[in-house]
Amino acid sequence: MCDDEQSCAQVKDDKTDSRLSLLDLPVEIFLHICSFIDSSTLVHGLSLVCKQFHEILNDDSLWKVKINRIWPDTGYPVLPPVEEDELFWKLSCVALEKQISLWKKKDSMEKITLSNIQYSTIDSLLLMHDGHICISGARDRSMVCWRLPTEENESECVTCKPEAHNGWVWGLTAMENIVYSCSWDQTVKAWALTHSGLIQTKTYQMYMDTKINSAGALLCIASCPDVGLFATGSFCRTVVVLDPRLPNMDNPIAKYRPHKRAVISLGMNSHFILSASEDGTVAVWDLKAGKKIKNVTISQESFPMSMCMQRDMVYVGDGRAKLHVLDPNEDFEPVKCYTTEHKRGISGVHVGPGCLITSSTDETVRICSPTDPPQHLVTLESNYGEVAGTDYLNDVLAVSGTDGIEIWRPKSSMQCA
Repeated sequence: MCDDEQSCAQVKDDKTDSRLSLLDLPVEIFLHICSFIDSSTLVHGLSLVCKQFHEILNDDSLWKVKINRIWPDTGYPVLPPVEEDELFWKLSCVALEKQISLWKKKDSMEKITLSNIQYSTIDSLLLMHDGHICISGARDRSMVCWRLPTEENESECVTCKPEAHNGWVWGLTAMENIVYSCSWDQTVKAWALTHSGLIQTKTYQMYMDTKINSAGALLCIASCPDVGLFATGSFCRTVVVLDPRLPNMDNPIAKYRPHKRAVISLGMNSHFILSASEDGTVAVWDLKAGKKIKNVTISQESFPMSMCMQRDMVYVGDGRAKLHVLDPNEDFEPVKCYTTEHKRGISGVHVGPGCLITSSTDETVRICSPTDPPQHLVTLESNYGEVAGTDYLNDVLAVSGTDGIEIWRPKSSMQCA
């Protein structure tokens, strides 16, 4: 090779070696490129490539701006988080984008239905095992365990307990693989979830209250796996707290009457029990101190119908289709109130990662953003009349009415199950 040819080859090699990479770009240009990439890829992919990318994408201000672009002219979160979390803004952005993609894009969700199994209104629903199992309780006294179809098993598996209770089944909750059901028959029953369905293991009888000469129908139930307790609320205004680990299973660890009318909804965590009543108030019970803190009046015009208790806030839906937010850091005082587009009372509230779900007796379910104020994503119409029960878990939504259940879930569930 002559000197000129060797020189030209060297120039070509130098040019090849001097090509720019993403690492050489100014931060502004790198961030501009990132603005065209979805948040999940940035968080779970690009930020893990190298230390430089991680440092750039670890700036909370970047994710705050991105969220503001997703939902402009709104506040997020609705209330400030209690504890600092370095992943909060990143994961919030991922969740918001995911929910928009699921509910706004056509053909991203599939709907499956279960009917002709329970022959009256299905008031209670409970999703378990990442949304692959749905438990339901109905006014015909039955309970159904429904294993949703998966890629391995394309047909659903349904097992039914026709006489699960001697009265309407009003509420369901679970701790690990034990399901607890409460009923108009004044009992709570514990059921082990097995491959063959539900097997009853215990019955908790609510003994007669001498003051009113009745134990009262049980209308709602909630649990807290962190402390291993569950609570149930009755038509006769009483809330009973039980520990299933105690040998005397009918002896409650607490029993109190915080309301003037029936208790219709409960929320529970390791510190507090919140009960909503037809008397128009939400009562706050300090679980560790064993005493009532206060009653909060939600509205002068209506009463609370449903409730969703989060660590940083509590959502309460009322009978006039309004949604109220209580702040645990402000002594559970109401701090926000939103008018929804529901035409009747809000029968269910669920706040998931990136979305706010409300169901109503107007036969609709609304999916909105968890922002201040909420922004509408989509409205789902129930094929089974008034929405009586809802649950939401792992992007799976279950909705029930008269005689049937509808499940909305991502189509990828068949591949991920």
